Amino acid sequence: MAFGKSKNRRRQDAAQTKEAVKGAVRSHGPGLLKAILLTGLTCAVVWGGIELRRWALSSPTFLLKETTFSGLQRAAPGELLKLSGLTVGQNLWALDVEMLERTMAAHPWVRTVEVRRHFPSSVSVEVSEHVPAALAVLGDLYLVDEDGEPFKRLQPGDTLDLPLVTGMDREDYLADEAKTRERFRQALEVARAYAATEPTKRERLSEVRMAPEGLVLVLADGTEARLGEGDTDAKLQRLSRVREELRARGLSAGVIHLENRARPGWVAVKLSSPASERSGASQ
Repeated sequence: MAFGKSKNRRRQDAAQTKEAVKGAVRSHGPGLLKAILLTGLTCAVVWGGIELRRWALSSPTFLLKETTFSGLQRAAPGELLKLSGLTVGQNLWALDVEMLERTMAAHPWVRTVEVRRHFPSSVSVEVSEHVPAALAVLGDLYLVDEDGEPFKRLQPGDTLDLPLVTGMDREDYLADEAKTRERFRQALEVARAYAATEPTKRERLSEVRMAPEGLVLVLADGTEARLGEGDTDAKLQRLSRVREELRARGLSAGVIHLENRARPGWVAVKLSSPASERSGASQ
């Protein structure tokens, strides 16, 4: 009898287990099926992506056939291609655009560069070049752009008629590049302001000297105009009137002082003839 009861109990346990399994399948089956399907789909997408990438990197469809440049004035396309290593036949998908931009930007005339891929087989390169605004003496002669950045050592082939900025040395620049660029920007602002008041080539600016006491302009005829610090526009207007008066009288100045801080409206003129000197003329 005891044996029979044990056998019945095993049947009951088996039945209960079966029912429990059926209940688990009913409650968790849909979710489990979705997880299996999602895993399979993910694997398919990953595999497909790998195969697609392999095809894209090997397909002749995406081989570079043409590179176009825009914005070039002084830099040559061949020079930029040589710097970057970009050549016909390279795969567009495999190009490192950021690396191409960095290497092309190493060209001294290039200020900014942007490389774009145009699928299936071309690349465009948009370049912004430095615009030279002055020459600076920093040991050697350097070209300085409109932002006050010395960007290139002057070479024999650089035929440019630009004002010279002096008064800073290479050690000053290396010690504090930001401060030096700011000083150059100030000098360029004065040069532009002077050009607006004296537009003729005869009166062009030859040099901007950054002296301890302030800016000094050296004009094409050798005249020194000592501006000092501040109030640049008003001083340039006074300089223009003084030079007009000197021309009307047939005189030429060696030095024109406009840096009198105690009496800002006063101008002192030292004529180019040592025997003649006028000072304290209010303008």
